[in-house]
Amino acid sequence: MAKKTGTREWASKNVNIQTGCEHGCRYCYARDMAVNRFNRCTAEQWTMPVIDDEKVDQPRGKHKGVIMFPSTHDLTPLNMSQYLCVLRKLLDAGNKVLIVSKPHWSCITVICDFYTEFRDQIMFRFTIGSMNDEILSFWEPGAPNFAERLACLQYAFRRGFKTSVSCEPFLDGNTRWLYECCKPYVTETFWIGKIRHFNSRVQLDDATPEQIRRFVDPLLGLMQTHEIHKLYEQMNGLPLIRWKDSISEIMG
Repeated sequence: MAKKTGTREWASKNVNIQTGCEHGCRYCYARDMAVNRFNRCTAEQWTMPVIDDEKVDQPRGKHKGVIMFPSTHDLTPLNMSQYLCVLRKLLDAGNKVLIVSKPHWSCITVICDFYTEFRDQIMFRFTIGSMNDEILSFWEPGAPNFAERLACLQYAFRRGFKTSVSCEPFLDGNTRWLYECCKPYVTETFWIGKIRHFNSRVQLDDATPEQIRRFVDPLLGLMQTHEIHKLYEQMNGLPLIRWKDSISEIMG
């Protein structure tokens, strides 16, 4: 049996309702595929997402396994109405839904407050790659800051939802401290991974030499094999820790 990689490590089916994402993450695999593989939009158009109304309106049935919604864009205030429509259909059909997001407070609190009856069917997995807002704003320029993401994690936890963190990709050398900060509010797993296909996927055309020095070069150093071994030795075996395929392949 082939080893599961990417989003297949987390879910058996993916659901998405738009092309593009205003978060504009520099390492985004979905942008790379949409722009360079499928010619669905340009790099400039990616941060001006277009919702597919047919996907929003279509009926949703029961599927075996976990559905990841979304996987190629994020849940944001701009698509919240359409997202809630599709989410309700998936939950009413009895599906288990994994909500992966760089979370916005205004979105997550609404789901937690109005979908409490579906707590057993929902797991939140919040992407947090750093506690440093300067680092986050460089790599994920349109996404929420650390405080907002942590607040969303805490809120979902206190409302009784299953919670998880994706530190994929890790964006600095403080992954252990990030883990310790999030751990009290995680009920399931804390995933760690690195950026894949850095040279072909990462968008750095507008980065200044100073930004390259401060944010890019240090991360490239941390992604070297010997540094991955150090990270693995430091954190492997800790409660909740799971390694994404980008790390497990290096460790064999």
